[in-house]
Amino acid sequence: MDAGDLSRVFFAFVTVLGFIGAAALIVRKSGIASGAMALAKTRRLQIIETLPLDARRRIAIIRCDGREHLLVLGQSSETVIDADIPAMAVLTENATEPTPFVMAQTFSFLKKSVFTRDAEKPHAA
Repeated sequence: MDAGDLSRVFFAFVTVLGFIGAAALIVRKSGIASGAMALAKTRRLQIIETLPLDARRRIAIIRCDGREHLLVLGQSSETVIDADIPAMAVLTENATEPTPFVMAQTFSFLKKSVFTRDAEKPHAA
C-alpha cells in the first residue's frame, strides 16, 4: 500500500464521519430526536421513597401507573404491605415544603407485625 492508497482511505474515512455529523445535525434541527427523548422520559415505574428498617430490610413506596404500593424489601424476600394506594401530591398549592407523612397507620402496623416477630423469638440465655 503506497501513500496514495493511504490518503484515499483517510479522506474516505473523514468524508463518512462528515456525513454522519451532518445527519446528526439534521436530525437535531428537525426535532426528530426530541420526540424520541420524550418517549424515553415517560416512565411508568418510580421509586418514591425508601427507608431502612434494620440492617437487612428496607421499606419502599413504589409508584406504577399513578398508583402507589408499599413494600418491605429483604435480602431474599419482598412483602407487599399495601397495594393500589392512590398517589399523593408531593406539594400543596401554597406550601413550599412537602406535605406531612401520612403513612403513620401503616408504620404502626409494621411495628406490630414485623418488629414484634423479632421480639417474640426466644433469646438464648
